[in-house]
Amino acid sequence: MKAFIKMTAMLAILIFLVTGASASTNNWYCYTCRAYRSTQFCPNCGAESPHHSRESETVCPDWYNEPYDMGVPDLHGRIITKDQMCLAVLWVQTQLKATGVYYQGEIWDVTGNLGDHTMQEVASFMQGRGYGGHNGQIDQTVINELARYMGRRIAPVYIGGFYSHMDTIMNGGHTGYMQQIVSNLRDMIPHVTVGARWIQCCLKKIRYYNGPIDGKYGEETEKAVKAFQKANGFEERDYVTLGVARAMLEKCYYSGCYLDDMP
Repeated sequence: MKAFIKMTAMLAILIFLVTGASASTNNWYCYTCRAYRSTQFCPNCGAESPHHSRESETVCPDWYNEPYDMGVPDLHGRIITKDQMCLAVLWVQTQLKATGVYYQGEIWDVTGNLGDHTMQEVASFMQGRGYGGHNGQIDQTVINELARYMGRRIAPVYIGGFYSHMDTIMNGGHTGYMQQIVSNLRDMIPHVTVGARWIQCCLKKIRYYNGPIDGKYGEETEKAVKAFQKANGFEERDYVTLGVARAMLEKCYYSGCYLDDMP
């Protein structure tokens, strides 16, 4: 009898290990809820596991490294001045918005660009921390003060994984990169860029743009950019900010679009 019970127990353990190992291979990461799931649908947001998608051969998250929180930025002595666009600015805007006090309001979207609104809020925050007459530029002191103020409430800013596709749009790291495309268009100078092709490709995948992928930032592309911005809570601009580029990638990825063909 004891031998039978022992054998049954061992068999149960074996079954558990086999089924458990099999189930673990079907675990997937829900990027909306930032959590691992083992069921076909996320119990929180209802998203479907890409392993069950009709296009799972091409959109399985295994194609990409998982996004990770960039943590508190280290500027290595650099000072970010007006109209520079980078992830550190995106981090600052995200933290200011998370305070519930600074950088509030729909029009102040998280762009990654150090514009007038952001500089005003950075200056206001720093003056409230005892830095009188602050000019709103971002240096390591601003980063560190925000990190101390937020403490354990620091809001994550994810990079890597499918977000790495936005490296193209960050060429130059300055808002002027995209504004220059627009100014060239208005001056009737042909201007073909990889950045413009990136925008067209991304917007075409999520059905905001139906024109050619020619790298020309024309009226049709600008119209699609503004339509995307309006539909996703961004201020309507005739150029693409880092925040908008991230939102485009998120929409592409969550919609199951194949991203390896991005410019």
